[in-house]
Amino acid sequence: MKADLHIHSKYSFDGETSIDDIFTMARKNNIDCIALTDHNDVRANFDALKYDRSCWIPGIEIDCYFNSSIYHIVGLGIDFNSAIFRTIASNYMNELERIASIRIHVFNRLFSLNMRMDEIKNEYPGRLITNVEITRFMFNHYPSHPLFQRYLSSQVKSNPLADFYWDFCAVGKPGYVKMVLPDVRDVLHYIHQHHGIAILAHPLISVKSLTDIAQLKSLDGIEAYCSYHSEDDCVRVKAFAKNEGLLISAGSDYHGINKPAITIGDTHENGDSDEWFLQIKEAIAHHR
Repeated sequence: MKADLHIHSKYSFDGETSIDDIFTMARKNNIDCIALTDHNDVRANFDALKYDRSCWIPGIEIDCYFNSSIYHIVGLGIDFNSAIFRTIASNYMNELERIASIRIHVFNRLFSLNMRMDEIKNEYPGRLITNVEITRFMFNHYPSHPLFQRYLSSQVKSNPLADFYWDFCAVGKPGYVKMVLPDVRDVLHYIHQHHGIAILAHPLISVKSLTDIAQLKSLDGIEAYCSYHSEDDCVRVKAFAKNEGLLISAGSDYHGINKPAITIGDTHENGDSDEWFLQIKEAIAHHR
């Protein structure tokens, strides 16, 4: 069997795919089990209740801080009715709204532009303005800017918005804007308290060093297979997981149009998922 346990839907601020379409694509791509893991939001799981629970696992991806880095923790098997997840969602949406004007100011300063919030809202009516809308507006209205050329002229199999984010907006980059996010240790506690297991997402693009992860004694597992990892990366993370006694997982980090190079099931895993997936299921059952 094959599993993809990191998928984003329309309920992520940077996603746009309906739950029905996600299940249709999973079947088409011969994926037997998926997890719906929207950014700080569990609403997709309610939409998925009409589907057989053998083919999906409740989930969420929570943004949090650890050692001055932003970690993305995937909670699998959670009780998505729990009030804490509504609180996390509310805080995150408020933070996205709070930093939007700051991000516009930072981009204007960095790239010598003159973007205005009212213009961006007019272009994206009814939408929460986030880095996605701001970056799209910037690329659309300033396509000749020399610093944007590598993103606008990229090959089809690329993720220009995501690539720009990691180059300019991640922690330590010139366009980074600090958000108020929970501490990773609290997030691990929330997930365990509400019957889930905690998996570190895409470790080789979001953490400074795998050795830092060893400090998180209550972490359950790590994404060894993901769309960002090369074959050698997967081997490296699997070896680290074995040494640390961590579960391994696989996730594409599918987002739809905002990461067009990633399809559901694109986890870079060779072979079946049976062995690690059974261990994930057993760990979830243990936390119930």
